[in-house]
Amino acid sequence: MVEIIEVKVLSGTWLYDDLIKREVHIVKSNFKAGSGDYEDEPVLSEDQYGEFYGVRIGEYRLADSFQGGAYNSLEEAKIHASNVCPSLNWNTHESNT
Repeated sequence: MVEIIEVKVLSGTWLYDDLIKREVHIVKSNFKAGSGDYEDEPVLSEDQYGEFYGVRIGEYRLADSFQGGAYNSLEEAKIHASNVCPSLNWNTHESNT
């Protein structure tokens, strides 16, 4: 069994309902969960190991981590986060690796 590793690489904030400040984080992970559906192609149904990026909306807690990533690049994850959180502002002091 491969150990799932997750590293927070980017954080930002957005305004929920234009009033409440919320956190958004992008994590780099070595795991992407498969659907588990036998009718899906193997690339979708089976768990994958490699380099993936996940979006976490809300406070980032280690206890909630190790969920894997759904995106193949940091740019894809940033686009998704910006679409879900339209007022998103990334913290400029963090790494984009």
